[in-house]
Amino acid sequence: MTFKNFSYMYPIYPILCIFSAIFALIPLATHWMAGNIGAVSLALWIIGGNVMAAVNTIVWRGNLRNPHPVWGDICQAYFSVMNFAISAATLYIQFHLWKVARNKRLLVSVAERRRQKIWGICWCYGIPVLFVVLHYIVQGHRYDVAEDLGPMPTTYLTPVAFAVYYIWDPIMCLISIGFSLHTYWIIIRHRKQMAKVFVSSKKNSEKRYYRLLAMSLMLTLLHLPLVLWVVIYNATVATVYPWISWEDTHSNYMRISYISRTMAESFTNFVTISSISYWAVTLCGFTFFLFFGTGTEARRQYWAALKWVAARFGIKLPERKKKEKKNPTASGASASVAGTPTWFDRLFGRRGGDDSFLSTLGTSTTTAVEFSTSFNKKESSSRGVRSPMNKARVDETISISPSVDHKRDRDDFKRHNPWMETSMGEVTSG
Repeated sequence: MTFKNFSYMYPIYPILCIFSAIFALIPLATHWMAGNIGAVSLALWIIGGNVMAAVNTIVWRGNLRNPHPVWGDICQAYFSVMNFAISAATLYIQFHLWKVARNKRLLVSVAERRRQKIWGICWCYGIPVLFVVLHYIVQGHRYDVAEDLGPMPTTYLTPVAFAVYYIWDPIMCLISIGFSLHTYWIIIRHRKQMAKVFVSSKKNSEKRYYRLLAMSLMLTLLHLPLVLWVVIYNATVATVYPWISWEDTHSNYMRISYISRTMAESFTNFVTISSISYWAVTLCGFTFFLFFGTGTEARRQYWAALKWVAARFGIKLPERKKKEKKNPTASGASASVAGTPTWFDRLFGRRGGDDSFLSTLGTSTTTAVEFSTSFNKKESSSRGVRSPMNKARVDETISISPSVDHKRDRDDFKRHNPWMETSMGEVTSG
């Protein structure tokens, strides 16, 4: 579907931009508290782009007025670097995730976290500022103002423009994809080691890690075809002017070009490329929310915010019920149907369907593992007399059961395991 000008964007586009900015802002607090510079900078660049696009499409609806030229300078600089900044933030996220997977450890010391934050700020904000300077080399005039769209950046298309401006965005995307694929390869090869990395974490680092990995890869895969298409189109279809000199490129630099609807209708490709670029920013905001605004931690924050707002009006909302984590051992036994032995029943030679023995163990997964470990060592060799060391280990295992009545535990254990009655009697009597 081809649009003749930008009039179709109102009012749906500014509305979606506002929602996209709000949705990207919601999960921002979580990453801010976690010190995730890459995700914070990515969200800020997306929010800023959506806010500016929403304001411009509302203010410049059906007109070409330019009451505040300084705002046009700000928009020109921001939009000229925004796509590159998003790619740079995504690359930083991918590099950090790859570093965690390669070293198989999280940042633990204060010095490491400080260095990471300083490096992240320099990369996610310093590099885009440097990119604005590079864009000035090929910026033919101040900026353009398009009817229904507002101020836009301008680039004088020469071979130098490809070397200092257009080529770096796809390079960032390709490097980011390389880090992402290598990270997935490390995770697949070292699943157990990666699982141990997040054991000591108390901030849902594992879930956030994989969400960041998936989101950054998805954004890069969506972004790369668009920037490649722009580069290929400018190199093959658009007119590439020869680079003559700095003075020639920046002659009459302070002029501002105005593009009306009638003029835009004669540049169909310009409308198509600009529309895709603007809609991609809105899509990034919803993508960011999709990965980080719908999780369990985010829902807890929504409920806390709702309680705070309700408290301002004197309304007290009930506490949310926390879901108890199911013990895999207990769930495996309690799921048994009467008469059908589970893996726990077969492990201890039970008939099945009776959970009275498991109930004496309480909910301690460690105790159940100790039971299975102590019994399996000798069970595989014979069913005869156990060694004194193994008998003592069995008795010690029962003695640390969370149940209070240890004698009842022993009796119940012997009732369900008649083949241990003789050896248990020897240990008890001894």
